[in-house]
Amino acid sequence: MAEATKNQASYYEEEDELDLVKLVSTSANDANQYVVFSGSNGELYAKNVSKLEELLVYKDLKIAKNSDKKSLIIGTADIRGRMTTLVNFDEWMGNEVLDDDAYELVVLASYGGHRFGMIIQSVENIVTIESEEMTDNSNDNPKSTFITRLTMQGQERLCTIFDSDKMLLDIFDDIDDKSKDALERIKSVKNVEKKILFCDDSRFVRKMVEDLFIKLDIKYEIYDDGKDLFEDLDNIDVSEIGLFITDLEMPGMGGRELMEKLRSDEKYDDIHIIVHTNMANDAMEDALKDQGANSVIGKINMLQLGEAIREHIRS
Repeated sequence: MAEATKNQASYYEEEDELDLVKLVSTSANDANQYVVFSGSNGELYAKNVSKLEELLVYKDLKIAKNSDKKSLIIGTADIRGRMTTLVNFDEWMGNEVLDDDAYELVVLASYGGHRFGMIIQSVENIVTIESEEMTDNSNDNPKSTFITRLTMQGQERLCTIFDSDKMLLDIFDDIDDKSKDALERIKSVKNVEKKILFCDDSRFVRKMVEDLFIKLDIKYEIYDDGKDLFEDLDNIDVSEIGLFITDLEMPGMGGRELMEKLRSDEKYDDIHIIVHTNMANDAMEDALKDQGANSVIGKINMLQLGEAIREHIRS
């Protein structure tokens, strides 16, 4: 169970800008560290800090409002000299949207080649959540991946870890079109009989990557967790495997643990591993390669992933 140690956000409530780096413990593992915040329904939500840049005070931003009331995008703000899309988190999640003055912060997110701000009420804490503390919740809520228990101010509460890939696809509706255009330019991989073993907890990403595998005309197995992939290795001859591709953040077994297990077994030494994630910054990418990854590819860029598959799959 993850224990919230302190409401760190309150320490910075007098600051004009809330530096996310200051909120994050320097000794924590970025892959397991989450920002926890409240929705208008009183529920807790969390997102991994590696996809977030900083926290901003909402009222301090100059915003050009979007006149299209049907759009998820409420406006555009000039943040650090860059025009940045703003989205109300409650509206995206399907919660009641409160009056504008009820929202205090903007969480600046950057992943999948996009940068946007999530408007929220307040940050509750920064906590460490281990993979084994998460339960798959994607079938019950299509906008979430996991649910976990947190202890906040001595009280145990449920917290939803929402699907940031789904959020990205909902906000920037041209991503899917661009992905399909990229697939049209991808040619099949010739003279490869071995299969790819791929795991990712997001069903949206699994579908996009499966379309890529089909376009490449390549054999594959898809899993929604690293644990399922690892356990299935007993049923697959190593000579049949051409490549591993793994997400990092998964409930039963994360990508790092999966890589550790694969790299500790010499029979997989000749099989490359691609980490497919939006969590990696430069420092994390270097660490992942030190741990056994041959390449780190950002999610949703199917053209880049296709090129990496060509480079790393063994025939």
